[in-house]
Amino acid sequence: MYGENRQNQSMLRVLIAEDDLATRKLLETYLIKWGYDPLSVCDGEQAWEALQSENPTRLLLLDWMMPGMDGLSLC
Repeated sequence: MYGENRQNQSMLRVLIAEDDLATRKLLETYLIKWGYDPLSVCDGEQAWEALQSENPTRLLLLDWMMPGMDGLSLC
């Protein structure tokens, strides 16, 4: 059902910025299951660097509170 229309499309990249490893892995698992291409980082600085890359990310899942740059600052 979820992946039927995505078979002929390239997978949508989703950036996950989450400092809790268990939560980050859980989000990755579900996103892969639903046909997305997750890219995981553990803080806002790494997320900012990933957003500057040539491979664009169209959807962000940001933790509100992370060490260094938090999700709100990243927005």
